[in-house]
Amino acid sequence: MVNFFPYKPRKGQEEIMNAIRKAIEKKQNLVFEAPAGTGKTACALAPSLEFALQNDFAILYLTRTNSQQQQAIKELRRMADINAVGIQGKANMCLLIENIPSLRGSNEEITRLCSARKKKSIEYLRGKKHINRCIFYENFVLKRDEIKFNGVISAEEMMEYGRRHKICAYELNKLYMKKARVIIAPYIYLFDEFLREKFITWFPYPFEKTILIIDEAHNLPDFAREVNSISLSYNTVKNAMKEADEYNVRDEDIHYILELLMKIFEEIEEELERKGSEDMFIEKRIEEEMEENGIAEKDAETIAEKMISYGEIIADLKESQNILPRSFLRSIGNFIQRWYSFDDRWVKIAEKGRLEGYCLDASIATSILKEFYCSIHMSGTLEPLDEYKKSIGIEAITMKFPSPFPKENKKVVYVKGVTTKYYMDDEMLDKIGNEVAKICNGIDRNILVFFPSYNILDRFLERNFEIKRKKYVERKNEKQEKLMKKIEEFRKEGGVFLSVIGGRLSEGMDFPSEQAELVSIVGIPYPPPSAKLLALQKYYDDKMGAGKGWKYVVEARATRRMAQAIGRLIRSENDKGMAIILDARANRFRRYIEMEECKDALEEARKFFK
Repeated sequence: MVNFFPYKPRKGQEEIMNAIRKAIEKKQNLVFEAPAGTGKTACALAPSLEFALQNDFAILYLTRTNSQQQQAIKELRRMADINAVGIQGKANMCLLIENIPSLRGSNEEITRLCSARKKKSIEYLRGKKHINRCIFYENFVLKRDEIKFNGVISAEEMMEYGRRHKICAYELNKLYMKKARVIIAPYIYLFDEFLREKFITWFPYPFEKTILIIDEAHNLPDFAREVNSISLSYNTVKNAMKEADEYNVRDEDIHYILELLMKIFEEIEEELERKGSEDMFIEKRIEEEMEENGIAEKDAETIAEKMISYGEIIADLKESQNILPRSFLRSIGNFIQRWYSFDDRWVKIAEKGRLEGYCLDASIATSILKEFYCSIHMSGTLEPLDEYKKSIGIEAITMKFPSPFPKENKKVVYVKGVTTKYYMDDEMLDKIGNEVAKICNGIDRNILVFFPSYNILDRFLERNFEIKRKKYVERKNEKQEKLMKKIEEFRKEGGVFLSVIGGRLSEGMDFPSEQAELVSIVGIPYPPPSAKLLALQKYYDDKMGAGKGWKYVVEARATRRMAQAIGRLIRSENDKGMAIILDARANRFRRYIEMEECKDALEEARKFFK
């Protein structure tokens, strides 16, 4: 039994903790999957904390989102009398931005703004007059020696303290990190190179004396690719031209390259419309068009440096005028430098109004994992485990733990004779729509229905299938506040909630007990075809062998999305739930998700809930 586990262990929890303890003692990475509700957070923290305290180690606990930090904070408070802190990004914790929302920008812009304000505040405290200072930082400098924190403190509590005392919460966080044993942070602090350099200066232990825990690890490969990808929009180029005019930038090379970029964007848009495509590969097209117009690679890099220099001056001017220090010229200069530096681990893609250099290799960002004493990667949906560890480039033990809850409490079935394969014609949509309506009207339980895309959900709504119950719909780009109100109403009053797989409802929300008891998944949630997806498939085929691209890029994503949606149902030993997959192709996922074929889904559901 692990000393710090704060509960009486349920079935399977000691097995998970023992596996984690063994991996830590042997200095091995562990990748494991355990169903939702098994208490992964407490199971990972307890043996890690025991080892850390015995050997003077630290724990770095990473989450994908800020809201996921709360569970780790809650468990740590029950475990031991230790110092631990949750941290968030500067944009979330800056009280100056909270008071002046117009100063909100990118990480780089906010860091620049903060640095300038801190410098002026320090000079002000030494007697030099300045405007556009930061009162919150000044109060931190004046009162830092009086501030005493102990125990487990969340980022939200640090923010509340900062608001009450008008002290910079971000600086308070950094100060408390120095004495913390456990730090809970978003992924970006470790995997973004720019932020990691700063983070290392605050972190109290070397990474080789740190146990790393990665929560909701199924998100990590895509996050790691995105963090090393770049993009440039048509609007950024347009705004850069305005900026150059407004700030009297007379450099002809800069104006010429901006005009050329505008022309390239317009040509690409015409080509996409002609082909009827959403995106396309552009390989060396930008470089070739530049060269044809007299700008060789060396010239482009020289012009990019000039754009960055002008951008720095413009950003300084804006900051002095109490404006966010944003420069579109600087952004384009940085983009051009990166664009010319890419090798075959990136692919260059054009969409309408946007160019992207997309990173195919997640292991570029995750190579930092090798510097830790060991790492624990956990999720309720990591299958296929082999794909995960190869994607992020680590050697690891892999384990899959069964559900600790009664097997009879969950049932997953799939229906033959229906499919969303290719583009659903109206006949197949009617067949599926009638089946969805029949299930929703025939079972008096709270039901979640997940469609493969907003497009198919909209087509379903347009055909007005008769659902005779209170109906809720998650709309595309719906504001979080509005969606949360619908969810709360659904939890209290019940009915049917229509959403999309991979959306906020299918991955970010829990519906314990009777809040949701049946999930209907319309079709297999394969990712939609795109240039990015094709490039990833080819990359995996080349790197890991023919056929691996489909398995790792397409099949793995569909598996995780279905498992995430099904996981909304069972969160404790008392929960009971059923999932119905309306697609015959579900048969091929039986090696990952336990399911059986059924002829009449409504009849099966009635039997299950009887």
